[in-house]
Amino acid sequence: MYKVAIITLSDRAAAGVYEDKSGTYLCEVFDKAGYDIVMRKVIPDDEAMLNLLLDEATNLADLVITTGGTGLCSRDITAKVVEELMDYEVRGMSVALHQYSLGKSKGAMFSRALCAVIKKTLVITMPGSLKAVTELAQYFIPHLKHGLDHLNDIDVH
Repeated sequence: MYKVAIITLSDRAAAGVYEDKSGTYLCEVFDKAGYDIVMRKVIPDDEAMLNLLLDEATNLADLVITTGGTGLCSRDITAKVVEELMDYEVRGMSVALHQYSLGKSKGAMFSRALCAVIKKTLVITMPGSLKAVTELAQYFIPHLKHGLDHLNDIDVH
């Protein structure tokens, strides 16, 4: 069973202004798919906090999912932090998720979301929108175990 950490970046959700529906959905869908949720955090859009939390999460989990902070606003820092920490990008997955999103919403052309490996952990950055998170999760979760097996050097051929 693969371990998952879910991190929501949202100033307003962290302050209790509104409920974090995207993170809650991700916990439910990954639990239902048989993954072990080992971390669930809601933090403000803060580079230092995300940096520390990603260090912790990549030591605990095989997969880290972030939601929020992938747009063009000055507070959208998720992609920047992940790019600084990543060992390498999983370009095929980044492109596939981006293309899928563009088929659902033209607003996806402004997304900086990416997929990367930090340490031996797959990190997938997702938008904060519940609609986008739901669509993307339904698209990639059925195929995720294959990639995680490869990342963990499990021969799947």
